[in-house]
Amino acid sequence: MQPAQRLRRGIPLLLLLGVGLAGCGETTGSTPLPTPIPPPSLTITDLSPRTVSVGQTPTFVVSFRVEAPAGIRGSNAFLAAVTTPLGNFVTLGAFDASQLPGCFVGATACTVTGLTLTQNRFTVTQTGSHQLTISVFDRQERLGSGSFTFNGLL
Repeated sequence: MQPAQRLRRGIPLLLLLGVGLAGCGETTGSTPLPTPIPPPSLTITDLSPRTVSVGQTPTFVVSFRVEAPAGIRGSNAFLAAVTTPLGNFVTLGAFDASQLPGCFVGATACTVTGLTLTQNRFTVTQTGSHQLTISVFDRQERLGSGSFTFNGLL
């Protein structure tokens, strides 16, 4: 058999194979895939104080709103941290959902108002813009976070 004849014989086989595979991804009357659950989100709505003198160890009072369609996880669901103007990251603490008024394990949304973050890990040592960040983990171990700026002053 000549190479040209072999090629002509192979083309119909490839066409049939391609047509057969094209129909493999179709569904007929089956249930559509569920919409993926979005990751959690956190929005800080208020922070006090918004200015802190260099040398002070602030006690923050913060309010925030959480949406976690997959539900808030139980232990260490929340993490509070400060980022300094030079990019240093200082963890203030981790909290269970049950420790925060207005939240609970598995909640899909909650609002925390006037949470006092008493801490002794962070003292303002430089002037400029700092960020308080609060992060939340959902039951699928995904992270959402929100930040609020405060200033270090002399």
